[in-house]
Amino acid sequence: MAQQEQRMMADPYFSIDYRAQVNLCPLADGESVPDADTLEAEIPAPFKLISEVTRIDTNNARLLRNLAEHASELVEIINLQSRKIDLVLSYVLANEDDPADRHHTLSLGGGGFTFLSRQPLAEGCTVRFKLFLPELSVAVYGYGEVRAESEPEHYHCHFTALREQDRDALIRASLQLQAKQLKARAERRAQPDGPTTS
Repeated sequence: MAQQEQRMMADPYFSIDYRAQVNLCPLADGESVPDADTLEAEIPAPFKLISEVTRIDTNNARLLRNLAEHASELVEIINLQSRKIDLVLSYVLANEDDPADRHHTLSLGGGGFTFLSRQPLAEGCTVRFKLFLPELSVAVYGYGEVRAESEPEHYHCHFTALREQDRDALIRASLQLQAKQLKARAERRAQPDGPTTS
């Protein structure tokens, strides 16, 4: 069985092809993956803040769907305020991104992500990661185990320590990205091959 098929069977989470920035920092000798309480205390404040804002936005979206037909202008104002907050948070999160540790994902989902690395990584090494999806108002801090993929410089990071609300945010983001990709594909198919003449 191919390596990717084995991983798909072991990983119950959906993943989608997507390029995002991720910082990876291999753990030093003597460092270990923290337990849930230690992880919670270790997460930088901007990651906790964006997680809470995303949770509030998700709840607001449900309420706004019902309100939209009665007060569309109010809904638009609320959405613009939310967008301003997202922009400020994206700026704050940019300070958490270390260019020396930066990599780019190839795919991501609730169980982990694949990424490119020109520097070889030891099979099974544990990394601390910061995953950034500012356009979806998602930023995740956690730990994972790295495995080499069959293609050179391709690796998979399987999450080993991650808050459940962050996993949920990644799952929602994956589904949103899939919906956008499917919509774009449908629109491309619907476009005529060229201008028609009458």
